[in-house]
Amino acid sequence: MTEEEIKYHAIIAYNIRKLRTAAKLSQEKMAEKLSCSREFISRVENRKERISLTMLFKIAELFKVNPSRLLIQI
Repeated sequence: MTEEEIKYHAIIAYNIRKLRTAAKLSQEKMAEKLSCSREFISRVENRKERISLTMLFKIAELFKVNPSRLLIQI
C-alpha cells in the first residue's frame, strides 16, 4: 500500500468512528444497520481492514452524508 492509500484509509477510519460516536451508535448497532459484523466495523475503525466502495456508500447513506465527506480530514 502506498503512503497516500495509508493516509486515506486512516482518514476514512477516523471519520467513520467520529460519525458513529456522534450518532451515539455502538459498533454492534452500526453493524446491524449495515448488515455486517461488529468485528468488521472494529477492523475498519482500527485500520486493519479496507472497505469497499459499496460499503463506503452504505456508511455515507447511514449517516446521511455525501460519500466524499468520508474522504476528507475534519
